[in-house]
Amino acid sequence: MPDLGNPANFITFIVTIYNGGAVCGLLFFLFLIARFYERKSGQRSYYAAFLVAIAFFIFATFRYASVVPVITGDILGDLARLGGGLVLGIFGLILLNYMMGGRTKR
Repeated sequence: MPDLGNPANFITFIVTIYNGGAVCGLLFFLFLIARFYERKSGQRSYYAAFLVAIAFFIFATFRYASVVPVITGDILGDLARLGGGLVLGIFGLILLNYMMGGRTKR
């Protein structure tokens, strides 16, 4: 646990947790949209992949919250952010393509 007695460390800790929560909250809404789309259209949207991205970002958030005041440079935290971003990018583009009519049913 980091030394939160220092006000700068405390603020960094709070902002890290807040930002991670905001990202995961937005990803959860994307998960709900993808699940709704799959149920209504009958077209597979891979909505569970968004939960994997959320897990990556939660891990990264707690990893960086434990090494406050560092905001970059933790290799596990950075890899988790990279993994979450890749999963989000790939499956977000697939969902976008499906919802805009770029693909047909398989």
